[in-house]
Formats: sequence, C-alpha cells, structure tokens
Amino acid sequence: MGITTIVKQYLEQHSWMTLEQYMEYALYHPEHGYYMKTNEKIGKNGDFYTASSVSDVFGKIWANVFANTISKYSLDPVVVEFGAGNGRFAKHVLSAWEEDRDEHPITYIIVERSPYHRQLLQEELDGHSVTVLSSLDDLKENYPEFKGIIFANEVLDAFPLRIFQNRENGWYEKTVVFNKKENQLEFKFKKIEDIYLTVELENLFASRKNDSELEVSFQMLNWLNSIYEWTRAGTVYYFIDYGYKSDEWNKGSLKNGSIRGYYKHQIENDPLSYPGEMDITYHVNWGQVENAAEKHGVQKIDFNVQGEFLLKEGLLLYLKESQQTDPFSVEHRRNRAIRSFLLDSTLANGFQILQQKKRSV
Repeated sequence: MGITTIVKQYLEQHSWMTLEQYMEYALYHPEHGYYMKTNEKIGKNGDFYTASSVSDVFGKIWANVFANTISKYSLDPVVVEFGAGNGRFAKHVLSAWEEDRDEHPITYIIVERSPYHRQLLQEELDGHSVTVLSSLDDLKENYPEFKGIIFANEVLDAFPLRIFQNRENGWYEKTVVFNKKENQLEFKFKKIEDIYLTVELENLFASRKNDSELEVSFQMLNWLNSIYEWTRAGTVYYFIDYGYKSDEWNKGSLKNGSIRGYYKHQIENDPLSYPGEMDITYHVNWGQVENAAEKHGVQKIDFNVQGEFLLKEGLLLYLKESQQTDPFSVEHRRNRAIRSFLLDSTLANGFQILQQKKRSV
C-alpha cells in the first residue's frame, strides 16, 4: 500500500484534505513517507544536493562560526542540529573541532525524526561523540535549561504548509481531492467558514496581494514558537534556507506561490506528483519567521545570502594552490567547491542565513 492508496482511502471518507495533511502523509508517513523511507535522498543518487554534500569546507567554516559564537556570547558549548540527514555536516564540523579545539570539547546533539536517517547518522558519526534524539520533546526533556546554539539547515522548508487565497466573497483554502473520473489527485479551493482562521489570515497576509496564492506553515511557526519559548536568554539561532522577505512575496512570479517538488534532481511543479517518492518544498517567508521571533524577545543579528556569509567567515582561506595534476585530488575538488559557493547562483545567492539571539528579559 503506497501513499496514493492511503490518501485515496482517506478522501473516500472525508472528500477533501488540506495540503498540510497531504504533505504529512507524503513526507512523513511512518512507512511510506518520502523522508521516512530507506532510500538515498541527498547527492548524486538522490533527488537534491545540500551544501554539506558539496565539500567539507562548509562544515569547517561552521565549526569556526560555532566556536566564535560560543566565545562571543558566553554560551554553553552545546550545539543542536535539527534534521541532520546523512550526518555529513555534523561529521565535518566535529572533525574540524577535534582537529583544532580538542582541548575545548563540544556537546553536539542531533534531532532527527526519520528512523532511517538516525541509522545513517550512527554509521556516519561512528567514533564521534554525538547524542541523537528523535524529537524536540525528547530534547526539551533531556535539556530543560538550554543556552547554546540552535542550527537548522534546510529544515524550515520541510514542514507541511497550507495555501490560501483571499477573494471578493471571502477566504478560500487550496485543498486536495480525488477526481474519480480522471483517477487522480488534484487541487480544489474550498471556502473557509472558520472565523478565527480568517482573522489569523488577515493578520498574516495584510501586506499581500489578494489574487495571490498565500502560503503559510502553521507547523513551522508552532515549532519555532516552541524553540524560542524553551531556550534561555542568550541562545543563538542559525537558520539556513531559501526564502523571501515579506515585501518580495508580491512579485508577479510568486502569484501562484513557491511550492514545488524535487524528483531525481529535476523540479516538479505539481506537488501532487509522485506521492511519497518526491521531496516537496517551498520558499520560507522570512517575515513570518521574524514575527514569530519578536513575540519571544528574539532579535535578528544578521541576515545574508550564503555566499557572502561564507566569504565573510573566511571561505577563501581554504582556497589552495596545488601541484596535483589529478583534477579529482582533494585540493582540486575543494577549490572547485569553494568557487561553487561563490559563483553558483543557488549555493551563493539562493540560500539565506538568518542569525538570531534571544534577549535577556
């Protein structure tokens, strides 16, 4: 039984579901969800690349960033990484840390929902001191007093979302239905009757054009609220993702939103394609993230595109002259990766890095 069958069975009883519900099935179903299944997702044989799969330089730079942040803000030497995937980033960070700062140990914690990825983490990080947990609740239980670093690379865009549209006669939600005649899943707008939801949408999208499809992940916002509330004053947060600031969302190119899929390194514009076999993602609304932060006394320290951030943090120091003639030598591969972080439009400018800090009360 695959995701399509599971969704169809639900729709036979309920006639429609929110996109959030569909994404929860397609991405996180315990047996058939994309992120939960035992198949390779990152790299050449997967569906997409991440910065840590490009080069170990990415992890080396972040090891320095973590060390400097801990020192600058007098934090506990504790880093929590959410959604660590195959563990490549954590391995590079810890290897660099052990090489340069072995006399100042760090506590490294990973929170990973997928059992398959937790298994990969144990294999990839064998020999390194790492605590792997399965949920935020486990983290909060084990570390009720936290004043360290929160790090999340391409995590915010992985939360299921909902899509709305404000029309002349009220608010509508983009839902998922099953077209029996065409024997396929498709979208259908449904008018919203919940007055409390409409008020919330009015507040969320007060500056947005009415004819646009408006995206919001309530799961993401609830997760952020939980993180901000739990952590103590002084905690520093780093979020890396692709997204737009609030004023950028009114561009004509975003009239239909940003949701899409990645399947075998190809963009799929229909998020209902390949249920359970495809990553579904979207651009983060950084304005929504910052609004959630402000409610908990969390302030923005810096916001920059990834290329400029890495350049500022010493990326070019890792660029080395090499006498090697082999183009696949460590030096040549690392130099190519460094150039990619600066010149590749996606790696350099497609991703942004938001740094925040919780103020003292």
